[in-house]
Formats: sequence, structure tokens, C-alpha cells
Amino acid sequence: MRSGEFDPEAKELELRAESSNWDVSNPVPADPGDIPVIDISAWIASGDDAELVAIAGQVNDACETAGFFQLVGHTVPRELIDEMFDMTEQFHALPLTVKQSLRMDRAGWPVAGVGYLPMYSRKLPTRKKANLNEAFLVKGNRELDFDESQWPDDDALPRFRDTVERYAGAVNSLALRLLPVYATALGLEADFFACGFEHPSWRLRMTRYPPVPEQPEVDADFGIAPHVDTTFFTLLLQDAAGLTIFSHIRDCWIQAPVVPGAFVVNSGELMKQWTNDRYLSVRHFANNDASESRYSIPFFYNAAADFPMECLPTCHDADNPPKYPTISYNESQAIAQGE
Repeated sequence: MRSGEFDPEAKELELRAESSNWDVSNPVPADPGDIPVIDISAWIASGDDAELVAIAGQVNDACETAGFFQLVGHTVPRELIDEMFDMTEQFHALPLTVKQSLRMDRAGWPVAGVGYLPMYSRKLPTRKKANLNEAFLVKGNRELDFDESQWPDDDALPRFRDTVERYAGAVNSLALRLLPVYATALGLEADFFACGFEHPSWRLRMTRYPPVPEQPEVDADFGIAPHVDTTFFTLLLQDAAGLTIFSHIRDCWIQAPVVPGAFVVNSGELMKQWTNDRYLSVRHFANNDASESRYSIPFFYNAAADFPMECLPTCHDADNPPKYPTISYNESQAIAQGE
């Protein structure tokens, strides 16, 4: 298949159409093991190849069967995680006029997809109905650094940019450290993905889901509508329940538990395509049914924007030919989504 055969607009429309037909009623609590908990602390401490192989086996099983797992024993300090949640809450407590001055895709700001995404937006994901959340987004790639994002003045929110930069750096380091795990899980050399992630594309989203008392009668069914991520993988922090995912094993929607300090990790559409459907890209959504705001901080991670993702050599053979053309992030449905 040739890369020109991939139509990102058509792929995005296909994903939207599919999501509109998902029956999201009657989610149930997760059973133990529905979302595996993977502890990488022993491998982080030792760097031992045997530990790497053991962790990789767990990740492979999770990606093939669940599409999600909870990552513990990682390298991001709990103090930084707590600081990041605090700064996210402080940002969303700013006056609306301050946040609107940083509005995403506003006239006069040259970089799309960064800044404040107001409540009731219909993008990321794009749907006919509004998303009942507000968010602040920062992103980076080969051409973009922190200076290209929008920031509140230090007078309005001291230490906000510093915290976000330190956190993004720490999570990017963790993501890079996970690449050998995924490579080993897929039967590749441990450094296989290194060349594709020398200048990774990433997007950090700081989201507030309003509490029930603040939720007016609007044309919105979800905190964030059912969707699949575009990503290679996503590293998500959440401070309260609200994430619901589809279990392929149980054939039903399950409510993800909150593991303090853990990252919820899921593979996305680009991982699914790169692995020739070996790894799942699992549908999910989020709501807040509580009396307090819910905050989540996903870090969407991808290879360099122009890196060609050709079907992995261990994921196809004569009986299982590549299902997808070779594409880059820049050629994917991520661009059609306005990321």
C-alpha cells in the first residue's frame, strides 16, 4: 500500500461515525485485572535485561487484550504530580477573561492547537454535541517548543509555566524510557524506536470537568465524548473517577479505578496501525458525576511528525500482510482533528 492511499479526513469521519453508534449505556465497575497494574520500579532500579523482558511481556499482554494499563513505579516524582494538579486547578480558577485571552486558535496567534479550550467546545474530539470540560493545551515537536505555546502572565499565575515545563520534561523522559519496553514487547531490538522519537510530537492537556452543581442544561452528553486516541500511546493522570473504557474481553464498558500516582497508559490509532492491529486502540470517554471538579492530565505521545511509520517487521508476514499504508503523524487523522 502506498502512503497516498491514506485519507486522514476520511479516517476522521469514519471514527466519528463509529463513535456515534457505540452503545455506552450501563457501564460497570472494573473487576480486578480488567486494567492491569504494571510496576516498572525493579527494571528502573536495575536496568536488567531480564527485568526488561518481564515488563515487556506484561505490556504486550495488556496492549493485546485490554489496550489500557496502570503504570506504577515510574520516574515522575509524586511531588511534581501533586504540583501539576495544583497548577491545573489554579489555572482553571483564573477569571474567564484571562483564560479567554489565551484562547486556542484565536486570531493573531500563529500556532494552532495550543492555549485555552473553553467549556462546551466541539473539538478534541470533534462531535456534534459539546464536551463538558475546559482545558489548557501545550504541545511540542521538531519545530515547536514551549515558547510557541500561550502562557498566562506570571503576575496572574506564578510558577505555572515553570511547573508545566518541568512536568512535560519529566513525562517525556518517562515516555522515552518506555520505548525499549514496547520494542521488546513487539519482538524488536530494544532501540528500534529510538530514531523515530529523536524529536517526538507531544501534546499536554490540563482538563477540568465541572462538578455536578456547575453542569447546566446544555447540548452535552459527556465530559469528553467517546473516542479513540490518535497516539502512539497516552500517559494520563487522573485525580478522581470518571474514565470509562470499553473492555473487549468482557464486551462491555467498565469504569476505570483511580490508582494514586499511577499513569493510565493506553495505545492509540497510530500504535494500532503501526502494529497491524496487533495492539488495541480502545474506545473511552469521561464524565464527572461528583460534587467537586475532576481534573485529568493526559500526555499524548507520538513519533516525530514527519517520521514514516511503516508496518513493523514483527507484525506482518505472508499470511498477514500490512493492512495500512506507511504514514507519518503529519499525514494522519490527527491533523484532520485540529491537533
